[in-house]
Amino acid sequence: MPKAPQDRRKWPVLSGLFLVYMASNGITLHTLPLLYPELIETFGWRASEVTLPATVFFIVGALTSPPAGWLLDRYSSRLIIALGGLLLCIGLVAYGMTQTLWQLVAVYALLGLALSLCGLVSNMVMLTSWFASGRGRATGILLMASSLGGALFPFIVGTGLEQSGWRTTVMLAGIGVGIAILGSAWLLLRDGRLTSQAAPAPSPSPRGVGSLNAALKERRFYAIIFITGSLWFIIIALTQHQSIHLARDIGLAKTLLPAVFSLFFGSSVIGKLGFGLLSDRFDLHKVMAISILLLALALLLLAQLSALDRVLLYLYAVMAGIGFSGTFTCIQLLIASHYSGTHYGRILAIVVLIDTLCGALGTRVVALLRESQGNYQMALTIMAT
Repeated sequence: MPKAPQDRRKWPVLSGLFLVYMASNGITLHTLPLLYPELIETFGWRASEVTLPATVFFIVGALTSPPAGWLLDRYSSRLIIALGGLLLCIGLVAYGMTQTLWQLVAVYALLGLALSLCGLVSNMVMLTSWFASGRGRATGILLMASSLGGALFPFIVGTGLEQSGWRTTVMLAGIGVGIAILGSAWLLLRDGRLTSQAAPAPSPSPRGVGSLNAALKERRFYAIIFITGSLWFIIIALTQHQSIHLARDIGLAKTLLPAVFSLFFGSSVIGKLGFGLLSDRFDLHKVMAISILLLALALLLLAQLSALDRVLLYLYAVMAGIGFSGTFTCIQLLIASHYSGTHYGRILAIVVLIDTLCGALGTRVVALLRESQGNYQMALTIMAT
């Protein structure tokens, strides 16, 4: 049986979203932490100071997610994504010009606003509206994009750090990200069926709710918030602090740090696609439990690492990459399985707001624990358990 026009067109949509998500999240969430050791060396900042802008980034991103969700339920997703891409480009170029901590805080605030427009919420809203069947596979492919960016960009940024320094490198990365996102948005805009009026209507799951107000009255909603918020606390803290732990505490050479980052995010490509496919075949809750267990084991391994244990170091990168990405993928599928529908954008934005605040809290708490203890041992053990 020949494929329907909608079926033929939804895969190019996914390709465009893939490029957008790879460029936006791949650089902001997964590659910028690679610069933390450089910032510490340049400005003499402490771990709590160098991660303060990232905390502000997550708070601003959280607070701007509900307005972004409201806009996505009413206006063209591609135009919103394009605006976010433009702001992201401006923010990254400004990053390379910063001279003080508070300038960097302002830059990260702008990046948080930009990512709320072109990041997870906007991409998942568009993807969910196009994929009623095979959503696990499509979600895994989309979320795999940020991991692919996290695998590729550290090598590029690492080379730039050696040859041009961190300022020039991050400015060039900003220009490249802007071109990638705006170009992808332009390709999506060429398809007239993707306007908000012509897009296929979302197919709510049998358990979906009709409105945000109805969701807020459900006990299930708060159970999901508790689960996803706790996991974001751990996931964001890990991705923001592992570069400092590896470089400053373990003593990993600068030349090896990008390689470990690339292996971590390269493995997360496998985790996102693999756990997305598994969720289409098996019970989502059981699949999610496996990913959480793998992440916990990786955290315990990280707490015991030394720079001399190369095999264990690479084993950690693989286990943590698969566990972190599988957990993140299952979180998105859990929310979509319960709340996909005409109000999905607003509901997802509220969940992302709370989850992101939990991630910001995790980033801050782990930084303060490191300063009080002198290392990350206690923080890693607490997160694992």
